[in-house]
Amino acid sequence: MKRQIKKLNAMPYAQAHIEIIDDTQYLFSYTTLVTTVRKDEDGYRLIRCYGLYSATTRKHISAFAKENGLTYQDFKAVCGKPYEFGVDTGEIVFDEDTDPFKK
Repeated sequence: MKRQIKKLNAMPYAQAHIEIIDDTQYLFSYTTLVTTVRKDEDGYRLIRCYGLYSATTRKHISAFAKENGLTYQDFKAVCGKPYEFGVDTGEIVFDEDTDPFKK
């Protein structure tokens, strides 16, 4: 397991950081995990957003999105959903316990 911690390029003094573990980037605003970008086995990006929270956190998400070639709107559209969204493929990957097709 490879782990790296870095600041947002556009906001180096912000109270936010990115933790990269293997093929997943985790954005923390202050100490709260707010969003992830994960690459699947084919190299496609899957995103998830846990909350938009404050105006400052939304700025952090926007900067993080831009660094990944995405927009804030990409994250806003999936915020709070029980799945990851494949921005490159349109695929939806549900959490195992919330998958409506496995009930």
